[in-house]
Amino acid sequence: MDLKLKDRVAVVTGGGSGIGQGIARALAAEGCKLHIWDRDKSAAQETASSLTATGVIAQSTAVDVGDPSAVERAFAETLARNSRLDILVNAAGVLSTGLVADLPTTEWQRIAQVNLAGVIYCVKAAIPVMKQQRHGRIINIASVSAMRGGGSVGNTLYGTTKAGVVALTMGLARELGPFGITANALAPAVVDTAMTHTALTEDAKRRILERIPLGRLAQLSDIADIAAFLASERAGFITGATIPVDGGILTT
Repeated sequence: MDLKLKDRVAVVTGGGSGIGQGIARALAAEGCKLHIWDRDKSAAQETASSLTATGVIAQSTAVDVGDPSAVERAFAETLARNSRLDILVNAAGVLSTGLVADLPTTEWQRIAQVNLAGVIYCVKAAIPVMKQQRHGRIINIASVSAMRGGGSVGNTLYGTTKAGVVALTMGLARELGPFGITANALAPAVVDTAMTHTALTEDAKRRILERIPLGRLAQLSDIADIAAFLASERAGFITGATIPVDGGILTT
């Protein structure tokens, strides 16, 4: 299926690794021009270089999305190079585990600044140009933790930040729909990435797999392919949705 994304300009936060990198590769395969943002400068550069080597136009920028000034500067640089922005994927995120009673307030501030405030900062910076174009696609990465108040890997605080992303996505759909801008979210369960490999013990992985009807962890392509679809005109009448990509875990 041709998603008709050739030459669309996309910013992918957290694009240096994991889900963000997977989505960046999927969009590149559809012909998008990529801006890879990550607070890990070398990771962003490596992703952009690997895409460039295949003939894709890709650039990297070191950005901490939890810093609103840094986000504004990065968007200004992106628009100076392209003069437009078609797709914004908010995939940057941090994981945190532990009981609420045991975690210091600074831990909440750390994860909320990236997982929720960072999404808001990026969206606010993207809205003016998308409104001017009267077109845009915003895709946020939430989590099934938002529906479960935490989960197998994420905890209550992590799930709270992702629930905020779900609410934000619905509100954005309402506010931005009149300007031809859609806003949707994906809610993965546990994805087979380096981050989850670090967080999961073998016993924890076994217990998670027992709860997934499809019997496996999500692969990056499971997430990335749906993100590319949502970025396309074929999904032009879908907005405000949070789509679980969870192998059925929410049914258990």
